[in-house]
Amino acid sequence: MDFISAFLFDRDKRVAYQEDLLKKNKDKTLVTIRINYPGIEKSNYITDDIVNIIYNDILTYYGKFIVFEDKYKNKEGIVAHFLFDLDFVNVKKEMINVEEEHILGRCLDIDVYAYKNDKVIGISRSDLFKKPRKCFICDLDAKLCSRAQTHTMEEIKNYFEVAYKEYKEMEKEIDSLSYEVSQEAFKAMISEVSTFPSFGLVSPVSSGSHKDMDYYTFLNSAITITPFLKEMFKIGYSYYLPEYIFDVIRNIGKECEEKMFEATNNINTHKGMIFLMGICMSAIGKNMYYKNEFYEMQEIIKSMVKNILDDFKDLHKKEKLTHGEKLYLDYGFTGIRGQVQDGLAVLFDHIIYEYENSKLKENDLYIQILIELMARVEDSTIVYRHDIDILRKVQEDAKNLLSIGGVFTKEGRDKCHELEKDYIDLNISPGGCADLLAISILLINIKKKFYNDLNKKNITEN
Repeated sequence: MDFISAFLFDRDKRVAYQEDLLKKNKDKTLVTIRINYPGIEKSNYITDDIVNIIYNDILTYYGKFIVFEDKYKNKEGIVAHFLFDLDFVNVKKEMINVEEEHILGRCLDIDVYAYKNDKVIGISRSDLFKKPRKCFICDLDAKLCSRAQTHTMEEIKNYFEVAYKEYKEMEKEIDSLSYEVSQEAFKAMISEVSTFPSFGLVSPVSSGSHKDMDYYTFLNSAITITPFLKEMFKIGYSYYLPEYIFDVIRNIGKECEEKMFEATNNINTHKGMIFLMGICMSAIGKNMYYKNEFYEMQEIIKSMVKNILDDFKDLHKKEKLTHGEKLYLDYGFTGIRGQVQDGLAVLFDHIIYEYENSKLKENDLYIQILIELMARVEDSTIVYRHDIDILRKVQEDAKNLLSIGGVFTKEGRDKCHELEKDYIDLNISPGGCADLLAISILLINIKKKFYNDLNKKNITEN
């Protein structure tokens, strides 16, 4: 069999396979991706990698909808199929988005099929009243350019090479940026646990109100967590919808928790931190991708977690409840979920604005922010360890401390040390506020480093 005959045979075989998939899964939507490369020699290291890149992206961001996937190589190059448990209209819209927004999207044919009226039908852009796909060289109607053979094969092949090179360069830049931001996250976590006095929290000076952990437990945990935070930033640095990003990072967060428990001999040092920091890292990435102003990040966070309180539905059906779920049933506390659904308002509306230009040295600054948080936040950790009355006591203590100047006065500093001893004796630990302190440190430092007039150019060029 000559090459052309083999090519046509493989194409027909693919079409038959697509039909078979949909006949066996009539309620699903089929997506097929192939390289959109000229000539009959479709496979080379560039075209194969392009298909694999998009294939992995689709699996990553749409994984919760995908019930089946297959990938193989034939004379058409690498071919991939996905069955989506989602209606074909929404699937087609998402695949059009991939074609138009991904830097390599124009290099692929991403076809969407459904089974209607006892036959397989293809879903086109015109079915959704979308404009025809543009030629990747001249931006005119791609079909017209193809029929008229407006561009030479060399021009088209050169486009693929240039697009692929641009993608690889961008990939390196994103990796460098994600490392830089993840180091700021690591610094924030270490800064939080290094703060003293910290009202019963673990510090370099003592284990506070915690008998099962110390400063070094937190160091081991933070080191383990940081690579996962880097990955969450990368997931956020994309055009995908915030809610899809959140689905992905929740799965990364579960793996991160497992590694944290391994590193700490099953001690929970940073479970809440992973959740909060992961959301913020991906929101920072998303904000940088869109070249937004700093405070626009708050709306991204809200969009990411808009359905987060659905976690509290049907709790009566669960055999084992988390700390947060128990507090929701007992007190109606939405805790960390409510805070992120509100876009971390306590930080964006008060803490960052109030303290980003503070002249306080790091330790004093972090103590002062911690006091502010203790006065304002419904810290579910305190309630879980004690009750609502102890939470109100802590809030009142913090408000009184602020009224006498906090770290700005000798009286306030002395009171901080007094409360540190009292809270250790009473086994009080404001763990929720500690997580928010680390997030405050991260956001303040990110704003200074990437969003002032001198450094904003660095983001816009990435």
